[in-house]
Order: sequence, then structure tokens, then C-alpha cells
Amino acid sequence: MLWSGGPSAVAQQTGSVPTDGDIRDELQRFGNIDLFVFSDRAAFLARMDETLGLANIKDPDKTFAKLPRSPFTVTGQQNGRQIATCQIFVPENVTPQSGNEIFAELMRGWFGKRLSYGTDPAVTYRWLIYHEIRHCQPDHFGGDDIESHRDERDADLFALDQIATGQNRDGLIADIIAFRMITSALFADRSHMTGLSVRYALDPTSDGKSITTDQEVAAFLATRRMIGAHAKAIAANVTPTNLELVRAITELRTAAEAGTLTPVIAHAPEILIGLDDAIAHFAPTLHARVATKR
Repeated sequence: MLWSGGPSAVAQQTGSVPTDGDIRDELQRFGNIDLFVFSDRAAFLARMDETLGLANIKDPDKTFAKLPRSPFTVTGQQNGRQIATCQIFVPENVTPQSGNEIFAELMRGWFGKRLSYGTDPAVTYRWLIYHEIRHCQPDHFGGDDIESHRDERDADLFALDQIATGQNRDGLIADIIAFRMITSALFADRSHMTGLSVRYALDPTSDGKSITTDQEVAAFLATRRMIGAHAKAIAANVTPTNLELVRAITELRTAAEAGTLTPVIAHAPEILIGLDDAIAHFAPTLHARVATKR
């Protein structure tokens, strides 16, 4: 099973809100792909039963203990059973029809429920669905950690090429880079720590930079620990608030630019600068409340 910068522009309505039916119609040109939108745990397990057969899974409640937060694919084989079509599962609360913004939901609401974009929420939702479409192709049917990391980066670039237009391409690139920098630094598992490699592929100012998977994962993990430690150090209570987290990031960015960041961690300065820029991109008002405080 596969589970799969600069100042922000004000959100621009560059595309109509896609319905489930619209997306299903689009999927047909990529082969046998089904889209399932589920509302709750019971609906999720019922659909997984139809797809995989829960009787084939030793402990479904443990296997699916947490309801998925984001779109993901089930493809290839599970317990020796070949799945006839690639299945894309989408939680109902992240669809455009829910009224929620998928990027805001996937960033746990830390930077607000209504974000600022280079494109708009409908475009970013479609981009994530096309990311999953790429995982439906046979060469994305699983692999080791390095291959999974490569597949995630490849799926991002595929999705961009599929939905970008002359009008939205630059804005979508800015949204993608900002989203991946934030999630890589704060939330993502190792396979999804692609913020730097995606930026190197999309940002013309990267000038041919490259990074190995091991280097990128190590850099994000170390930087995440640094951010967490600094946020706790300045927090008024045990758990840092959103503002304290952003303050920690902006203070670490200042140290990175001054060359006084300790400990010295490879790629940490560019991660912190990119992360701070990403927050300013999606949440300029929140960022300004902290960045201007000294």
C-alpha cells in the first residue's frame, strides 16, 4: 500500500472549484483509476473493505488506527491480491466542496484557515490529486526509502506540468515550494521531506543545485529539532503557541543570515530562510505580527 519564495500574492481565482465528478472525468485519460471520497472512519473502512478486503488484513483497526488526513493511493498488490484499479482516497473535509482549504488543513491550521496563494485553493487541490495520479503509474508501485523520496519529488513535478498554464505557472511554483518547505521542516515523514529538492528543480535561482535523499532528510530532521528546541525555549508554557513557533523560526532565520546559527548543520540556513519565506507567503499577516517584533 502506498500512502502517499518571496512575498505572497493575494489569492487569485484562477480556476473554478472542481467537483468530484470533474476530477473523475479527468482521471480517465490516465487509465484505470478510481476516486473515492470518504466522510468518516466507518465510510473509510467500508471502502477499504471493498478495495482490499479487510479479512486479508491481520488487524484492520490497528492498521488503520488513524483516519488519513490527506489524499493517498492504494495500488499494486496487497497480501497477494492484485487491485484491479488504482484507488485514490480523499478525506471529505479537504475537498473544495467542504469549504476548507487543503493546504491549510495539511498544515494543521497552524498558519490560519484561510491562506494567501500565488494561485488559489482549487488549483492546489487539483495539484495534489494529480500528484496521486502519478503514484498510480506502475513505476511508482513502491520501493525503498530512497525510491519513495524520489517518487514524491517526481509526483510533484508531474502534477505541476499537468495543470500549469501560462497564467498560473509562476504562482503555482511559489505555492508548491512554500508548501513543501513548511511540511518538510515541520510535519512530513522522511519520504516527503522534499522541500529543498523540489525547490532546486523549480526555482531558477537555485542554479543547478542538487542534494541526495540522505542529505535532505538529515538536514530537515536536524533543522526540525532545532526549531522545536528554540520554540520551547521562548514559549511561555510547555507547548509553544503558533506565534511562538513562527517567532522561533524568524529568530533562527536572523541567526542564519548573520552566520551565528548553532549548532552548525548542513543546509539548515537555507531551510530556515526558505521556511520563513514560506510562512510569509501563505500567512503574511501572521508572519508580520511576529517578524516585526524585536
